[in-house]
Amino acid sequence: MLISDNLRKSICEQISHEKYNSHLYLYICGYLRNKGLENLAKHFEEQHKEEFEHSLEFFNLLTDMNADVVIPEVPEISMPFPTIIDVAKFYLAREILTTTAINAIKKMAMEEDNPIVEEKMREMITKQQNEYGEATTFLDRAILMSEWWQVALWDASIG
Repeated sequence: MLISDNLRKSICEQISHEKYNSHLYLYICGYLRNKGLENLAKHFEEQHKEEFEHSLEFFNLLTDMNADVVIPEVPEISMPFPTIIDVAKFYLAREILTTTAINAIKKMAMEEDNPIVEEKMREMITKQQNEYGEATTFLDRAILMSEWWQVALWDASIG
């Protein structure tokens, strides 16, 4: 067997986690578009695509190891964001949660002496570090431009 059942289940849960992130970022994209913030929305559209790709990477890892894939249900996303800071804080919190989850899988892979999964998790953590940086920068800008009219200027400056 190339992968333990516990490690396989953790990776399946991570697929669902990545799908949730993907859906969340698409939700935020729509929210920002509805406020007329097309350029900021594009950022979250790209994040949506990246998270979807991450879910495929975890999926491919499992299928390459001939492991069964079970994807837990992804919860509905519907939430208000009174300020751009709320969007940014939620964005950063998801990236921290994702990094923590991937680190836990890496640790499990190390404990089980599974170098294939361990190496893939190291690769994913490297990607997460970049995303964490993007989310942190987004929060920093959101704090500086906390009023919606300032956010409109920020959006215009991107395009």
